[in-house]
Amino acid sequence: MRRVQSAGLVGTLGIVAATVLAGCGDVTAPNNLSILDIDVGIPTSWLEVGRNAITYAVGTETHAHSGRYALAIASNDTSQARFAGVGQFVKADAYRGKRVRLTAWVRQLNVVGTDVGLWMRVDGPGTIEGFDNFSTRSLSGTSDWHQVSVVLDVPDDAEGIAFGALMSGSGEFLVDDMTFEVIPPTGPTTNLLTDPTQAQGSDYSDAPLAPLNLNFEAHF
Repeated sequence: MRRVQSAGLVGTLGIVAATVLAGCGDVTAPNNLSILDIDVGIPTSWLEVGRNAITYAVGTETHAHSGRYALAIASNDTSQARFAGVGQFVKADAYRGKRVRLTAWVRQLNVVGTDVGLWMRVDGPGTIEGFDNFSTRSLSGTSDWHQVSVVLDVPDDAEGIAFGALMSGSGEFLVDDMTFEVIPPTGPTTNLLTDPTQAQGSDYSDAPLAPLNLNFEAHF
């Protein structure tokens, strides 16, 4: 665990957004961050996701919405070819044939990017059956705590659901107090796919039946 001291600023990834970087190596802390003070390390029950994410710091921070910790992602990245974040994978057993909503409290500080927000993916047998990575409504600028959501339907043959938070760009992004719930199937979803997409998918054999540590209080 390494603490990143910050100082200085004022307060289309597509399907690859769920790529897991197991053992991705040391993270070089970005320079010129703002008021955040990040403990670099992935919160308990979460995995790091990203691509070419060496310029990102992912960890926890104590400017939380509630409790002691919030997830923090910070970077000075100006490339659209990189992103970083966290993800979690759960079996679809309890959610098949239902509509699920992932909601979180988020806060941005000087965010400039293309895909900043929540993400969720529904995996079927050899297919991705639903996906949203906030690419059509990326968070930006500076904002106090507010809620955002992703809504997807889970088909009867779904094998698992992957979800989390990500950032592609520069600035600081805080996430806290997530909820993952079944909701009535009324109104639109946020699914970015018009049809299921062929993909290798993920192995959910050892995945839990429900999400864990959604408030990020279990700290490393």
